[in-house]
Parts: sequence; structure tokens; C-alpha cells
Amino acid sequence: MKQFPFSLRFSIPAILLIFGTILVGRNIQQETSNSFQRVEENVSGNARFAGEQISGMLEYLYRRGNIEQAEIAISKMQTDVNLSLALLYDRENRVLLATQYELRNRSLQQTPAAKNEGAFTQVRENLSGQIILSEDKQKIWAIYPVPLPITPGKLRPSKVGILWLAYDISRLKQRAFRDALYGSLSSTIGLGGFCILLWFFFEKTLTRRAEQIVEFSKKIAQGELNQRLNIQGSDELAQIASAFNKMANWIQTNTEALQASETALQEANETLEERVKERTIALSQQKNKLEETLHKLQQTQAQLVQQEKMSSLGQLVAGVAHEINNPINFIHGNIVHVEQYTQDLLDFVELVQQCYPNPSSEIEDWADEVEFEFLQEDLPKTINSIKIGTKRVRDIVLSLRNFSRLDEAELKKVELHDGIESTLLILQSRLKQKLAIQVVKNYSDLPLIECYPGQLNQVFMNILANAIDALETSEGENQARQITIHTSRVDEKWVKIAIADNGCGISPSIQNQIFNPFFTTKPVGKGTGMGMAISYQIITERHGGQLTCSSTVGTGTEFTIQIPIQQQAFING
Repeated sequence: MKQFPFSLRFSIPAILLIFGTILVGRNIQQETSNSFQRVEENVSGNARFAGEQISGMLEYLYRRGNIEQAEIAISKMQTDVNLSLALLYDRENRVLLATQYELRNRSLQQTPAAKNEGAFTQVRENLSGQIILSEDKQKIWAIYPVPLPITPGKLRPSKVGILWLAYDISRLKQRAFRDALYGSLSSTIGLGGFCILLWFFFEKTLTRRAEQIVEFSKKIAQGELNQRLNIQGSDELAQIASAFNKMANWIQTNTEALQASETALQEANETLEERVKERTIALSQQKNKLEETLHKLQQTQAQLVQQEKMSSLGQLVAGVAHEINNPINFIHGNIVHVEQYTQDLLDFVELVQQCYPNPSSEIEDWADEVEFEFLQEDLPKTINSIKIGTKRVRDIVLSLRNFSRLDEAELKKVELHDGIESTLLILQSRLKQKLAIQVVKNYSDLPLIECYPGQLNQVFMNILANAIDALETSEGENQARQITIHTSRVDEKWVKIAIADNGCGISPSIQNQIFNPFFTTKPVGKGTGMGMAISYQIITERHGGQLTCSSTVGTGTEFTIQIPIQQQAFING
């Protein structure tokens, strides 16, 4: 059950005040409504009486042709303080007489009675008056027919005017509202006195005694067990006070025994806690050492597996390249002679055709059967296509051998751009397979770099493969996917390689973790989390360089490699 948010000292007067306010407001509302209703009924009765009297008088005066007396009758109506305006309209709804002279001869739409045009029509048809209360209940309109002189031979008058009377009852309602307030004042005072008496009664019999019980409960909760309640009587609060006193006696009796037991138990706990703390510290130190050893072992194992995989891959690539290289060199070397021999044969046939322009029918039939003219045109193109294909295979084999670098496991001066081009050639299928990824190369003139070529190619492979993965998962379908490779010379001792993509980028919260072992953002089974860790180790430990990453989410990622031109200078430094 939800706790009541206020104390009885404030809640009881508040409830009484709210209750009294509601009753007073309801009483005032009822009195006001009754007063307003009486005002509306009285004014409506006066309007009905005045309408009937004045309309009958005007009918009589108009039949006698006494227009002057009719004007006097309308003017005398100004003595009625509640009548704000009286108008007499002819059958065309133009003002004949008015208590305000400036409204005479105006049409119905130019007078305040324009909104009652529908009622005018009903009154003329029924020849009976109407009493209308306005929507805001501040005005009452009396609309009565006034038959004008009857045309001879007709039973109904051919000309029916309208008497329109407007009564303003706002002042009467204001006076009625004040009277209602004065009338309900006595009942309000009586109700207030009754609420005060109720408050004094509750204050003495309930609130003060409840506060004593609450104060006693607080002291018991604070440990003052010698406190007792002194509330006399036989009601529920007195019974609660008696139960509290019994409870305090029982608690005080058992607390002393509990305190003695607690003291002994506390001493035993302190001894046990000290021993547990010492043992916990020892176990924690052993656990940290084991975790550190296991982490190093896992890292070393993963690096060895990765290096062994790259070594096996390099041997496989080198072996395949070697096996392909011999036959393709044979084909590429002989295709030149085949091209020359073929051209000589075609020239010889052409010479024979010139010398013997009229061959036998058997020769012509054979030429048509083998489509000799097409053969003459297509054979050189076919040989040229074979020549281009063998050159392409030779370039791929050369790139594979350059990437594997089995004969270059030690320090050696190499052309850095050759390693990058070899890596791009191996990744060519991924660059063109699903997405048209454009590779922009901004190569500077670099000297030969002393490095471990095979390991450096492995770094290029890891960074470029990650860039392709980032571009494949990029959400911008209309964006041109691009990898930019920029090489430059920092100074006389250092060179820089920057590889950037315009993919999805890396969140700032994980950028400082990408070189950690086993950390990966790829799905399970796609990445081991060792590629960038090994790359970082190759650049920093093996080459004494720097590998940094800068990335912006939604813009792309850039990896920057800085290595010394001569490793001997790094070792000496």
C-alpha cells in the first residue's frame, strides 16, 4: 500500500478545508443559478407583457392613422431601465420607429436585430410573438407582429410589421450574483465554525496521541528501549500504545542477551576475516600471474600460427609461381615466332592469289568452306590476344614471387612501390568482384628502403584487406568507394606510407584498441583479431617505425606507416 505523504496534523485540517470549500462553492453556485433563473423569468414576463401591450397599441394607432401617437408610445418605452432598444419594422424590414432616432429608415441587416431575421419570418407567418434568450444569456429579445392597415376584402392583414424589443439583463444578473453571495455568507460562516470544531476534536483525540506513538516508535528504532507510552483509555490508540509497551519490554529483555552473543561473534569474525583477507590476497596475486602468463601464451601462440600461415602461404605462392613461370615463359617466348611465321604464310598466300587470280573450283570451294577471308583477318588478332594473355600471366607470376619474397627474409634494400603493387595485384579480384573500388596512387620518388620485404608486404596486405572490408560494409550506396595510397619522404632518414579509405570509419571509443591482440570488429569466423597486432609489431619492433590510425565515423579511416630508410641507422640510434 502506498504511504500517505502528509501527517495527520496537516492532512485533517486540509481535508476539512477542502470539504468546506466544496460545500460553500456548491451552495454559491446553486444560489447564483436560481437567482439567474429568476431574473430571466421576470424579464421574460415583462418583455412578453410589454410586447403584447405595445404591439396592440401600435396596431390600433396605425389603423386610425395616428402616427404621431405611435412615435410617442415608442419614445415612452425609454423609461424602462432594462430596455436597451425598441424598433418597429415595416413589411420590408425597414425601421419605421425607434427609441434611437438615428436607426430610422435602416434595413434589418444594418440594425442589431439582424441575427433574428429567421424569427421575423416565423412571427409574420404565425402572427404570434416570441421571447428569445441570447446564447450568452445576457440579453432577451421580444419579437411581436404589428398588423398594419388591412387591405379591403382580405381577412389577414397584407402588411405585417415587427416590434423588436431588446432587454439587457447583465446588470440584473450581476446584482443577483452579489445577492447570492450575501445570502450564502451566513451558511459559510456556520460551516466554517463546524469545521473548526471538528478540527479541535480530531486534534485532541487523534492527532496528539498519534504523534506520541510516532515519537515513541522513532526512539525505539534509535535504541532507546527504556521509553514507555502513557496513553490512557480503551480505544484503538490506547490498545496500540499498550502493545508497544509490551513489545519494548520484550525487545529490551532480549537485546542484552543478543549484545553479549554479538560481542563474542564479532571477535571470532574479526579473526576469521583477517585470515580470509590474507588468503584472498595470496590467491589474487597467483590469479593475476596465471592470467598474465596465459595471455602472453595465447598472444605468442596466435602470432606463431599467423606467421606460420603466412610462411606456408608464401611457400605455396612461390611454388605455384615457379611451376607456372616455366611453361608460360616457353609459350610467351615462342608466340613471337608463331606470329612471324603466321604473317609470312598469310603474305605467301596473298602473293599466290595475286599471281594466280583464277584458281581452280576445288580451291575456291575449300576457301569458302574454311571461310578463308575471315581466317586471314581473325588469325593475327587471335595470336595477339594470346600474346597479351601470356604477358598478363607473367606479370601475375612476377607479382606473386615479389609478394612471397622467400629469398628475402633478411634485411634488404627494395623498391617499396613494388611491394604495394604486388599486394594490389593479389587483391585485384576483391577490388572488382562486388564493388568498383577505385585505387588512387600518389607515389613520390622514394629511395630504396632497407627492410624485411616479406613482412612489410604482410602489413600492406592486412591494411588493404581491412580497407576493402570497410568499404564492403559501408552504407552509402551512391558514394564512390575509394582507397588512396600516398607515399612521401619525411626527411633524410624517414619515409611515410599513408593508406586511407572512405568507408564507415571506426568509433572513437575503440580506436585505441585496434592494435590489441585478439581485438576485432568483424563477425565471428571472419577475423582473428591478430592482423593489426602483428602489423604493429612488424613496424614498431622489426623496423623501428611507427604505425598510427586516425578515423572519423562516416568519413573513413587512414593508417600511416613511418619507417627509417636504413635499418642500421635505427639500430645505432
